[in-house]
Amino acid sequence: MNKDVEAWLDSYPPDPRQRRRRLRALERFEKSVQEDAAILLEKAHRTTYGCQEVEDKLEEYRRKLVTKGRSEASAIQLCREVRTFFTRRGARLARFPRDTIRQPQPPPTTPLSQDDISKMIQTRDNVRDQLVIAFLAQTGQRIGVLTAMKKRMIKERESKTFPYGLVDVNIGDLIDPDGRNVNRSRVHYRFVVGREAMQLVRIIRDYKGGWLFGIGERQIERIVNKAGDDADVQKRRRTGLPKRRMHTVHPNELRRYWKHQMREGGVKDSDMLNFLMGNKLADDGTSRAFSEEEVLNAYKTAEKKLKLDFQPAPKKRRTPRRRQL
Repeated sequence: MNKDVEAWLDSYPPDPRQRRRRLRALERFEKSVQEDAAILLEKAHRTTYGCQEVEDKLEEYRRKLVTKGRSEASAIQLCREVRTFFTRRGARLARFPRDTIRQPQPPPTTPLSQDDISKMIQTRDNVRDQLVIAFLAQTGQRIGVLTAMKKRMIKERESKTFPYGLVDVNIGDLIDPDGRNVNRSRVHYRFVVGREAMQLVRIIRDYKGGWLFGIGERQIERIVNKAGDDADVQKRRRTGLPKRRMHTVHPNELRRYWKHQMREGGVKDSDMLNFLMGNKLADDGTSRAFSEEEVLNAYKTAEKKLKLDFQPAPKKRRTPRRRQL
């Protein structure tokens, strides 16, 4: 088996049945387009034309599936499955195969407000769930980053002068409990943990292994979705796929909220925003990494647009279990 294919399969949680399913999907793709996926990946790493060729092959594969009787939704799902081989191995492809969404899309939703986020946090009755929402809203990070965060990674500043936390991320720092590197862009970057989120970080209890949250991505999604429902800011909209509706309030929406608030607060530099979010910067000779002082100053500039107003949940006292005789 090719080493890239092996690494792709190993990037998922171990499940022999799912592993075989993904491998069969990739083999069907190679047979349909008559190309070796590993060779296509090598081309995609070399030039943007290689990425374009991969996108063309995925589009060709989708059309063949539809011609053979597959539904549009099923063909899209199979394309997405194969596409993860390229994206998880570092190929920078378009967000979605071309010409697959045929139905008119609903207008974009209005970004969440600071009051909406504060209401969502206040609906949670424990510190961890409050911290999940505050951390996402004040850092702009992906949910995978939360699963790999440890308390020791946050450098605390003196509370009187600068009550924030600073996280310096190296390429191999964000390893989750399953051993996956969740630093998707494989870059070195920094981000700031806001004032209110740090207030919760200081009082949250330590989880076994030093993890800050001690939960997985699915549980984080449920926390955000439920908070959106309880705060009455959640809506569901059609996606264009049969029997599928999408939550308008989800973890990635908080990432969008953070970027919108930073721009509203006066941080217009796209390179700075991408650097803080852990995205790859354009390789055009003008982009650069930003120092700790520059990152902190940018966050100070937009702080008024990221401030949250809520009361931390009271700590729940554990009641010891009685031994059964």
